[in-house]
Amino acid sequence: PGPAAIDIPTARKAVVTIQALDANGQLMASGTGFFVTGGFVVTAAHVLEDAAGCRIELSDGQQQRCSVAAADSAKDVAMLTVSGSPPYSLRWGSSESMKDGDEVTVISNPLGQLPGTVSRGIISASRVVSGTKLLQISAAISHGSSGAPVLNPRGQVIGIVRSTIEAGQSLNFATATDAVRNLSNDQVAVAEGMALLKPKNVGNVAGNAGQRGSIGTPVSLPQISIGQTVTGNLTGTDSLYPDTTYYKMYQFMTTPGREITIDLSSSDFDPVLIVRGGGLAQSIVDDDGGPGCASRVSQAFVGRGPYFILVNTTTSPHRQTGRFTLAISEGSQHVQGRSENDCSPSGVSASSSPANEPHSIDVGQTQQGSLTRNDVLLESDTTYAQAWTIQGRAGQTITIDLESDAFDAYLFLRGPGVAGGRDFQDDDSGGSCNARLTATFPQSGEYEIVVNTAGQHYMTGAFTLSVTSGSKPKSVAACHRSNQ
Repeated sequence: PGPAAIDIPTARKAVVTIQALDANGQLMASGTGFFVTGGFVVTAAHVLEDAAGCRIELSDGQQQRCSVAAADSAKDVAMLTVSGSPPYSLRWGSSESMKDGDEVTVISNPLGQLPGTVSRGIISASRVVSGTKLLQISAAISHGSSGAPVLNPRGQVIGIVRSTIEAGQSLNFATATDAVRNLSNDQVAVAEGMALLKPKNVGNVAGNAGQRGSIGTPVSLPQISIGQTVTGNLTGTDSLYPDTTYYKMYQFMTTPGREITIDLSSSDFDPVLIVRGGGLAQSIVDDDGGPGCASRVSQAFVGRGPYFILVNTTTSPHRQTGRFTLAISEGSQHVQGRSENDCSPSGVSASSSPANEPHSIDVGQTQQGSLTRNDVLLESDTTYAQAWTIQGRAGQTITIDLESDAFDAYLFLRGPGVAGGRDFQDDDSGGSCNARLTATFPQSGEYEIVVNTAGQHYMTGAFTLSVTSGSKPKSVAACHRSNQ
């Protein structure tokens, strides 16, 4: 049997109208948004472009002021916070598991006057534009629908309405959700979110907690200029990513089209350099592109900025700290590829977790493993993946459990006769953010269990993978992963 039909009256309770307000609290524009698990309201970032404040209107007509928790203008997504409990929250689904031709449903507020409008269609095509995966959908959308949820047949969110091409028919686009659903854990997105609303000439505006200086200054972050070198210390009091690495943030401005080089070096830890900002389709991440273990990014940027630099470390050893040097210089310099890598950091085993190391597991076995930055990086959602081979027999039913304290576990199965649909992937059925997949092998042969993450980009860490014969029930333990 197929999935149960979407409960439209219930789903409508999660969908809200987003109202963009000017500095005087007057309505500028409107769009659509929706509550998701975790209490956030998600919408399209462009709905709040040039706004000084925002307000949501619930399906029952109640209105609440909102603030921006995180935003990614390149992917056109924003996460908002409001007070109180949501009337209903939608769940994230896997956009990666959707195929062209699959049915979708959109609930939106066209023209800002028709809340709860339901339209249905299909995924016409999946496209990658400037590094962001977009779903082309045939479901009807209009002005005011931006930010609306695109639902799979299970009522889970797999897309966020983004744009329409009015010159065509049913040429509508939505941002695929896999790469953005944990935006609130991305500290650069949090900084961009704080800068999204721009109060002008207003004193003591409610919700403006003094985190902005002059107009256009996003956040009070240390500045670094082209031609400047700064030294600093990464310490145990700095911000900590869930992958147990510390980071410091800087920001810089540049001239569009101007070639610059950013270098990060340290004799105390193995540095990782992350650059993020407007006009970048996704974060730029470099580990050993500079001399030795130093990191380097060298390129021209399309906008002035501000761009954000994260001084970060490799995940092994955990919680690395120490002195570092960060520099931005004029011109282009060579960035080392993997084949040129000459990094031998002290205290870090160069032989641990070699890339492309084969992994295998048998039915009845439990194996310990670690997802690392040496594993395959899935460009579609910037998560790492590690494949484990298993021999399957046609008609044989197994249950795969993936557990981790380091990341939100996600797994999928691929091999002969597997089409990649929803029946062969899982996120939280193991309970407490662990994955559990019960599957029957369609054919005899070699299959791959792919260990993956559902959460913040570039997550790594230890995990336990086990395969048992037969089926197991899904766990009802909710996922409440704490993020440090």
